[in-house]
Amino acid sequence: MLEVPNINSKDAKLKKLIYDVDDSLFYKDNYSNEEFEHLCVCSGGTTSSCAKNGFTTLDLRKNYNKIHLDRKTNLVTIGGGVIMGDLVNHLQKHNRSFPIGLSKLPGAGYILTGGVSPLSKAYGLAIDNIESIKGFLGNGTFISLKKNQINPEEQLIWEAIKGAAPFFSIITEIELKTIQSNPIKVIEGFVNLNELSEIIKLSEEFPENISLQWIYAQKIYIYIFAELNNLEDKRTEESLMLLDKFPALEKQFHENFNKINFFPKELNLYELNANNHSEVISLLGEDLKNDIPIFIKCLDEIMDNKPNNSCYIASQQLGGKTKKLNHGASFFVHRKSTWKPWIYASWKKNDLQEKEVALEWIYKSWSKLKRFYPNIHLAQLHNHLNSHEEEITLAFGNRMNELKTLKNIFDPQGILPPL
Repeated sequence: MLEVPNINSKDAKLKKLIYDVDDSLFYKDNYSNEEFEHLCVCSGGTTSSCAKNGFTTLDLRKNYNKIHLDRKTNLVTIGGGVIMGDLVNHLQKHNRSFPIGLSKLPGAGYILTGGVSPLSKAYGLAIDNIESIKGFLGNGTFISLKKNQINPEEQLIWEAIKGAAPFFSIITEIELKTIQSNPIKVIEGFVNLNELSEIIKLSEEFPENISLQWIYAQKIYIYIFAELNNLEDKRTEESLMLLDKFPALEKQFHENFNKINFFPKELNLYELNANNHSEVISLLGEDLKNDIPIFIKCLDEIMDNKPNNSCYIASQQLGGKTKKLNHGASFFVHRKSTWKPWIYASWKKNDLQEKEVALEWIYKSWSKLKRFYPNIHLAQLHNHLNSHEEEITLAFGNRMNELKTLKNIFDPQGILPPL
C-alpha cells in the first residue's frame, strides 16, 4: 500500500513499487513499453499522478529523505523525497526557513514545478532558490548541475529542471538557499464577496513582504500574511492599517513562517474526506485592477453552480520578486503573474457519474476564469485527463518546443510523464 496524502493515488492498484534510483532503472529490459505507460514518481504524494492503476511508482520518500544545512553558507541540501514540513521543521532549529506553500505535505515536486509561497513576493519562487541538483535523466544519464558552473550544453537542461523537471528527469538531490526566520503577522477571518473585492484591490498595492491568500468554499476565508523584517517599516504599517475597517478579521502573531498552519480543518471550510477523490487545476494571471468587480461576479456564479460542498476555489498572490527574478532562466515562463488561483473539485470515489459532474464543473469554471487567468501553473500533472495537452501548452508557452526537444533526447522511451 502506498500511503500518501492524495486519496486518488492512495487507492491506486500499483503494478510495482520501487525505492531505489540508478541507471539500471532505465534499461529497456526493466521497462515494459506498453502504450501510454510510464513511471509515476512520488516525492511527497499530494498529486493524483504519483500512483495509478497498473503502473509502476518510484517512491523517493524512503531512500531520499536526508536534510543537511551548511551553517557557513546557510545552503540546505535535501533528498528528492523530503516533505516540505520536514524541511521547515529542520531549518527552524537554526532560525532559518524556506518559502514553502500553504501545505506542508508536498515533496520536492513542489519546488521543481515552480513553488508558490506566501513568501514568494519577497524571496521569489522555490525554483529561484535552487543552487544545485543531482539526479537522472529519463535515458539513465546521471546529472549533477551547479548554478554557477553550468556549461553551454547544460544550460537548457538547467533552465528546464526549474519548472518542467518531471517530464524528462528524476531529481534525487536539491541544494537550496534558505532565508532568515522573521516574525509573521497574519490577519485572517471570514469575509463576504464585497469585502473580498475590496481586499483584492488593496492587496495589488501591497509591498513585497505582504501577500493575500483566500479560499471560497461554503464561505470565504482570507489570510493576509506580513513578514516583519523591520518593526519600524512604515509602508507595512500603513498597508495593514487599511485592513482595520474589516471587523471580522483577527490579527495573529507568529514567531516565524514555519509555525503557521493555513486553512486549518477546524474552520470546516471543506471536507478532507477519505471517501472522496479529487482533482485540482491551477491558473495564473496578472493584476485584476479594474476587472475586480467582473471577476467577483464571475466567482459568485461559479460557486452557485458547484456540484457539492467539497468543491472550492482559492488563490495565492505572487508578484514582487517573482516578477523580477530569473527572466528567461527557467521554464516558469509566466513571470508577469500576480495571482495563482486553483479550482478544486471532489466526488465520492467509485461514483463515476458524480466524478463526471465534478470534472465538468472544473472545466466550466476554468473556461469562465480564463479571461482573468489565461495561463496554467502545472503544480499537478493531468496526463490522465482530457485537459492535459492544453494545460501543458498554457504552462510552458514559448518554451514548449524546447521542452519537446529535451523530452525526445533525454526520455526517448517515454518512461516519464508524457507531453
